[in-house]
Formats: sequence, structure tokens, C-alpha cells
Amino acid sequence: MSPNQPKNPTRPIRVDLTEWGILGEATNAMGSDRSAELRAFMDWYLHKPGTKAPTRPSKAVVDAARKTYLEKEAAKRATEAAKNS
Repeated sequence: MSPNQPKNPTRPIRVDLTEWGILGEATNAMGSDRSAELRAFMDWYLHKPGTKAPTRPSKAVVDAARKTYLEKEAAKRATEAAKNS
């Protein structure tokens, strides 16, 4: 295995893009990332020995993540609209 090759291959998953973006903002706010949190959920869900339920962020963290994501998306759309004008 080359040094830049990940340990595990990627897996496609169908997810609403807005929810995916909000999840990214929320996991970043919690000092983590989507992949780590999804793997933790899978370990817990599959009763992997020694695992416990993942920590769920507070509603305030999720609300702030949603706001941040939607603001970033609005800014992207505005930039694209300005380019196309």
C-alpha cells in the first residue's frame, strides 16, 4: 500500500446535499469530521465490542451549523450570479 493510499476505500452514499453540508459544519464545530462520526455510529450500531453511542451535538451547535452552511451557500450563489451577469 502506498503512503498516500487510504486504509479503507470510499463508499458512495446518497444524501441530501444540504444535510451533508450541515453535517460537515456541525462535525467541524465539534472538532471532528463526517467520516469519523459516521464510522463511530456504524461501530455502535453494529454492536462492535467496547463502543458506545456517539455523542450528539446540542441543538444550538446544529442550528449554528445550519446557519453557517446556508450563509456560505447563499454567498456562493451570489458570486455565481455576479459572474453570470
